[in-house]
Amino acid sequence: MENLVLEIAERNPEEHKNNASRRLRKTGFIPGVLYGLKSDPLSIKVELKYFKNLIKGKGVSGHIFDLKLTDGGKSKKIAALIKEFQINPLSREYSHIDFVRIEMKNEVTIHVPIVILNEEKAYGIKEEGGVLQHGVREIEIACLPKDIPEHISIDMTELKIGAIIKISDIEVAENVKILSDPNEMVLTIIHASHLKEEEEEVAVAETTEAEPVVIKKEKTEAKEEEK
Repeated sequence: MENLVLEIAERNPEEHKNNASRRLRKTGFIPGVLYGLKSDPLSIKVELKYFKNLIKGKGVSGHIFDLKLTDGGKSKKIAALIKEFQINPLSREYSHIDFVRIEMKNEVTIHVPIVILNEEKAYGIKEEGGVLQHGVREIEIACLPKDIPEHISIDMTELKIGAIIKISDIEVAENVKILSDPNEMVLTIIHASHLKEEEEEVAVAETTEAEPVVIKKEKTEAKEEEK
């Protein structure tokens, strides 16, 4: 898988003060931190528009980034993975990104997305009228950076109603180790009537509990945003 080249810049002292992160976002940058390899954490910023274009159609997880950092007029390249990212609950834009330095010769732990193939051709959906129900949408693996798969594919063509695919059913290359709980469900095909019943139960629960939960969550995230 080809590395993604991303230019980063070190944040200056003014960009560490109160509400500096908010001001950075208003000017089109994402604040972040670069960790790892026994080096001091480095406060950085990334251009939002460029980052979104870079990962468009690829997703955030499962990619090695070649971070280009200009320091003292000299540019250096740092291999890194995204360790964590945050999205603003209102604007849905990236609000913070943490990267971790890696060495290409050392094994890394990373989450990669699960891609479902041939949903519309699945026997349980096309012939039996069932519906797909998702479980986990990514899987945690360990391998050398060069062996990181872009995604893990699951073909649904032969699956019938009642079929359940778990993490333990996923096959990967010999040089890739699966770390996720093998009992976690990835997908199942259920009767449409069962899904309708579940949606009605969820709707009732959300009507009863959603308002205080959402308000509390937004207040908490707003405080984090200010930080």
